[in-house]
Amino acid sequence: MGVLDCSNLNVRFKTEQGDLHVVRDFSLNLEKGECVGVVGESGSGKSQTFMAMLGLLTDNGQATGSVKLDGQEILNAPRALLNQVRGNRIGMIFQDPMSSLTPFLKVGEQMCEGLVHHQGLSTAQARARALETLELVRIPDAKRRFNQYPHELSGGMKQRVMIAQALMCKPAVLVADEPTTALDVTVQAQILEILEGLKSHTDTAIVMITHDLGVVAGICDRVLVMYAGRVVEEGPADNIFHHTHHPYTQGLLRSVPSFDLDPSQPLAAIPGQPPAPFALPSGCAFSPRCQYVSDACGQALPVLTQRGPQHRAACVREALS
Repeated sequence: MGVLDCSNLNVRFKTEQGDLHVVRDFSLNLEKGECVGVVGESGSGKSQTFMAMLGLLTDNGQATGSVKLDGQEILNAPRALLNQVRGNRIGMIFQDPMSSLTPFLKVGEQMCEGLVHHQGLSTAQARARALETLELVRIPDAKRRFNQYPHELSGGMKQRVMIAQALMCKPAVLVADEPTTALDVTVQAQILEILEGLKSHTDTAIVMITHDLGVVAGICDRVLVMYAGRVVEEGPADNIFHHTHHPYTQGLLRSVPSFDLDPSQPLAAIPGQPPAPFALPSGCAFSPRCQYVSDACGQALPVLTQRGPQHRAACVREALS
């Protein structure tokens, strides 16, 4: 059993258009010290999967299945239990640090709040831990930053504060939701280096939610590729990059810029758009955009099948060949 075990997670939202089934049968076993990348286009269900695990869905959302943290069921758990878990045993770095930090509270106040609440530290002890953590994420002049408001920090500095805040209680699991979005490439590299150092020197398990395969290549041990709410391929990062088995994953890889490409030629793109949750095609959801589509693709929903050691893909093409 891993530190985080999720099985058959389904997420639905009640809307005027009917029930939207946005995450389907998601399963994940996360081990200590492991970094797993969850990859897919916007709308594929990546963020909602982990919002559901942490009880952060909107009021019209419903989650079913099982999510266990160190063997304890937390899916749809009472709020009192979730409040003990969130920010303590599971830390989360949200997409937008601009809106995730409280603008009228100083950085230090926000960072110390969790330690005082979850671990009962004194104000002085919490301040010492906060300064230590700010230095861990390489914020220069940590004492001065501790007493500043979020608007006084750059975007990259805010993101580092978010990472530091998520690490304050030394969580067993860290969920990073697009942690490098809207940052320039230099700051992106620094953020990834911080997370890589965390993975290398602690037992903290990391989930990296991203659409950026470059981020995945640099830090992740294992990758789950999501499309239309389902995992369509999963396996070790090296296998995903070098022995791809699902046409969607192949399309994502072809669309990544490379120094080997002819700059005069346009980047390869996956044709069409992802389907809406209320208008999924029969069979494989990717079939309308797939260059290998056949009659078999529309007959049944393909299941994840073994394609190699710890490598599975949901595609009928190789199974029929």
